[in-house]
Amino acid sequence: MTRRKDVMVGVVIVFGVIVGVVGTIWLQGTSIGRNTRTVDALFSEVGMLMRGNTVKLRGVAIGRVDDITVEPSGEAVRVTLRVDAEVAFPPDAAAILAPESFFGDWQAEIVSRARYPRFPYMEVSEPGVLGGHALPDITRLTAAALEISDNLTVLTDRVEMAFTEETALNLGRAIDNIGAVSQRLADLVETQAIAFTGVITELQGTTDDVGGAARAVRQSFERVDEMLESGSIDSILVSGQQASENIRTMSQDLSSASSELESTLTQIDTAFSRFNR
Repeated sequence: MTRRKDVMVGVVIVFGVIVGVVGTIWLQGTSIGRNTRTVDALFSEVGMLMRGNTVKLRGVAIGRVDDITVEPSGEAVRVTLRVDAEVAFPPDAAAILAPESFFGDWQAEIVSRARYPRFPYMEVSEPGVLGGHALPDITRLTAAALEISDNLTVLTDRVEMAFTEETALNLGRAIDNIGAVSQRLADLVETQAIAFTGVITELQGTTDDVGGAARAVRQSFERVDEMLESGSIDSILVSGQQASENIRTMSQDLSSASSELESTLTQIDTAFSRFNR
């Protein structure tokens, strides 16, 4: 009976050791029967990343975090990733650290820089080493949200100080004044539109009169052209010239008659003078 108990205790101890070894291997991400390789990535900080955290590519687990060390210069953190040797990375591969769940677990994800071009990845000159970027954790987001809340509180207080009841009344009066001015502007625009319509009507009438006058002038010129082409003007001019010659001849005759009449009157005057003596 005692030997049986000793055997049972030994079996339990061996089983516990086996479970502990297997659990340790699983937590460390040690792959049994698979080819693996190590890839280093540099980060300015790693947040809450720990050894044994998952390494993913396109959402699929391909390895574990093998080691985390601070560079001798103290300006970067080197993270060693143990991943499947058969998995190919993108040509512009980079590493992103981010929370994997709300329970504090983190992960390292291999991504293409072109997919997240705005992230400030660590600049790396060492061949084969990936540049990385760590996203803010929940505590930092909470702190940022608290700071935003404080700023909103200050802004609300300032708004309350600026917009008192008197300010609201003044704002209401200003809105009413703007409405009245808008109405006056609308009335003015309507009046000017009516006046402009009348000016356009008068301008149209004037344009019609000018058009009629232009047509009359054109008709007169057409008649003058017809008279010039028919030769009537030439005959009229010839007749006028002949009349002028006749008038000139009559004037000369009248001038001669006047001279003869003057001579006759002189003789008569001489005769009367003699008769008087």
